[in-house]
Amino acid sequence: MGVSKKTARPTWRLRKLKFRTMRINPYKPKDFDEFWESRVNKWMVDGIRSCVVSQTNIGATTLIFCYIDFFGSLLKRRGSPRERFYIMVDKYFAPYNKKYNTYKCTLYENFRCSLVHEGIMKKGTGIFRSDNPEDRDYQHFGNHNGALFLDLIQLSNDFYSAIKDLKRDIDSDKKLKNRVLKRVRDDLKWSLPEEINS
Repeated sequence: MGVSKKTARPTWRLRKLKFRTMRINPYKPKDFDEFWESRVNKWMVDGIRSCVVSQTNIGATTLIFCYIDFFGSLLKRRGSPRERFYIMVDKYFAPYNKKYNTYKCTLYENFRCSLVHEGIMKKGTGIFRSDNPEDRDYQHFGNHNGALFLDLIQLSNDFYSAIKDLKRDIDSDKKLKNRVLKRVRDDLKWSLPEEINS
């Protein structure tokens, strides 16, 4: 390898490389069912399940709370993120456990906001896994040494049930279904990466 006297840089030649590039195309689902299958089931639910199975506990918890926020925005287009979060919790999580409603402020501030904006949960909160024998002393929404704990396994199961209930309600309400589809198509401007070989 030589060095050019003029620039004092290596003068070797780079081989021509083939790069795989991504082009972003607007995601316009043809109908609600396509959106639900591709974005909700294959992207959101499978992402959470993957994190739970691989024991990426903070990742799973963060995704669940972000998606609660998202689904709330489908129900209430306008309003603060807190209001949208609360409407989803009140309508779809509280039927599974009334403590979701009781602790919704803590869930929003100490879990959702802290994980999304700071990457950690606030002091006085924690997560555990009921499938871990070492965590047998903890309970979902239990107070352990002054901290509120959530069982990730129960939280994820309640999330799966809540979005099934939401889909059932959307399917049975044509006006709501059209509003959701409009939001997905027009407001979110989601994109779907398309691979191109150049």
